Amino acid sequence: MPDEFQVEAVRLAALGDVIVSAPTGSGKTWIAEQVIAQKLALRERVWYASPLKALSNAKFLEFTNIFGSNQVGLLTGDHKVNPDAPLVIGTTEILRNQLYDLMSGECGFLTDLVILDEAHYLGDKDRGMVWEEVLIYLPARVSLLLLSATVANPEELAAWLAYNRGREPAVVLGGVRPVPLAGMCLLSFGHLMDLAGAASRLSSHSDRKDFFQQQTSSYKTMNVLKKLDLLPAIFFLKSRKDCDVALSQNSGLPREEPARFQARSALVDRYLDKYPFLAGHPHLGRIRRGAAAAHHAGHLPHYKLLVEDLMNRGLLDVIFATSTVSAGVNFPARTVVIYQSDRFNGQAFSTLTATEFTQMTGRAGRRGRDQIGFVLVVPGPYLNLQLMARLFNAPPDPVRSALSIKFPMVLNLLNAYCPSEVKELLAASLASWQEVFWEGGSVVTRWRGGPPAKALVGAADSLYLVFQRHQAFLAAEGLVDQRGRLTPDGQWAINLRLDHPLVFYAGLKARAWPLTPAALASAVAAFISEKKSNLPPLSNKPPIRLSQALARLILAVSPMINRLQRAGFDIPSISMRSAWAIWSWVTRGDFDEAMALLGLGAGDLTMLALRSADHLRQIAGLAGCSELSAAAREAICLIMREPISSPLQVVGEGEEKFGLEK
Repeated sequence: MPDEFQVEAVRLAALGDVIVSAPTGSGKTWIAEQVIAQKLALRERVWYASPLKALSNAKFLEFTNIFGSNQVGLLTGDHKVNPDAPLVIGTTEILRNQLYDLMSGECGFLTDLVILDEAHYLGDKDRGMVWEEVLIYLPARVSLLLLSATVANPEELAAWLAYNRGREPAVVLGGVRPVPLAGMCLLSFGHLMDLAGAASRLSSHSDRKDFFQQQTSSYKTMNVLKKLDLLPAIFFLKSRKDCDVALSQNSGLPREEPARFQARSALVDRYLDKYPFLAGHPHLGRIRRGAAAAHHAGHLPHYKLLVEDLMNRGLLDVIFATSTVSAGVNFPARTVVIYQSDRFNGQAFSTLTATEFTQMTGRAGRRGRDQIGFVLVVPGPYLNLQLMARLFNAPPDPVRSALSIKFPMVLNLLNAYCPSEVKELLAASLASWQEVFWEGGSVVTRWRGGPPAKALVGAADSLYLVFQRHQAFLAAEGLVDQRGRLTPDGQWAINLRLDHPLVFYAGLKARAWPLTPAALASAVAAFISEKKSNLPPLSNKPPIRLSQALARLILAVSPMINRLQRAGFDIPSISMRSAWAIWSWVTRGDFDEAMALLGLGAGDLTMLALRSADHLRQIAGLAGCSELSAAAREAICLIMREPISSPLQVVGEGEEKFGLEK
């Protein structure tokens, strides 16, 4: 039976905007399913936005099973399935780009409801600006449903949305976690102790070695959990390598029921029928015999789908994962095991926040199966036990605006508004709202009465100054005129919705992008690396044709990169490794060779290839570049081969196959 807050949320969603803040595992997905069913019954359309492509893919398969393949579409940049379906699942970036098109008058926005899953991403330092843009640009006629387990200030967000959208959203709080959590600490000699008591004992004990020696191995920890009937478990480990090593050391747990082993093997076999290229995956033996798996971004998406399916069906005992699993992937477990009190944020390790801890521990305790969930911390060199004890009882952090001004945003706003209107739009941002209403690190209560518009415009001054700095640079480059309107070149460049559109534009304007498909694909890949690699330099020289094409392109775009750098703007990190890996893939078709050149995992190569194909699609769509567009289209075909392009499929008896558009 649904809880009262779930029923109330569904009722209110039929009347207007709703913010749902409820603990993980309390049934927010059920709310989304019921609301979607209501909208589809009324022949209305729904856009379901998620923060991650992997989560979008998982929701696509889940909702396809519920509503049918003709009702559900997928848009992630990488994949495009049934885009005119009444229910579209996609990433928030795709939704934001559609709103850009709406603002410019290029298309209508035929959606009646937008569901933003994992709404706390509004405060994410890297992605939050996209979420905030969506909430600023979304027409008031479109209803909103925001879902999150970790929004500590939903009433403030409701007041901000009410000010911008002209109606106040309902706030529905989930209250108590449906499956309570118990915090424990694993002592060095294999015994468990209450987490708070262990933290106190450690801080006061004169000889810590008696209780907390070197970190207990994952295999020993797993055996302790097995004896105490605390499996299945998710082990959050520090790195991908740690996950794979932990799996290699796992020899399985004895006395498994034969029926469960057979069911797991049968599901693995069905996946191999659908995805034959997984047959050589080195972890399949551990999955079959050991009921354990590793899950992280270095693995192929299709392998991760298998792991997720096995875990959801209760066919695995243990998953060794990085903290990225905590971001919305539904892994039901009785116990979560944590070995470190910091988290890799993509650039460095930072101390876990209350929100991150809540996300990780939210996977513990299966509703309808467990009376209690367990969080087990394992002391060691990377764990601050006192911090973990504090985080265990800490509420999630309030969401703070992460809005930042970037060139794609500036180009698209100037395409739709004059500069004075842009300032008014920035005044409607959560960033401006919180500039007025936050004091001393916390929100003050006077926002309940509504802010004076003059105060918000003043608060937007700092954002507008940054906007003007971007606008001035665009004007110096000939993309914006003196009145703040896009020039013909600006109108052309607006279609490059990339991280570094001006660098791509400079290469296009200089006609320096290669016109052969392989070289073009490789050159694009060189410019989309997210961060500088710590890998050693390549020992061999790349193919001469690749070196020449890339050298000519770099020579052409270097002046733009230098001007951006002098002006204090971000510049791309150019990677020969990425270029050579894609060159190898499109010219030789050897996935393992390309992966070795990249020096990273299969999942990294897949992501690089998919992002390259997405960038190439934008180049292919540019007007006035017929030869380059043709090369880009051919390059996409060369990239999108198995295992890169293998379709997402619902795997199971009698279930339908869903292809992905190349």
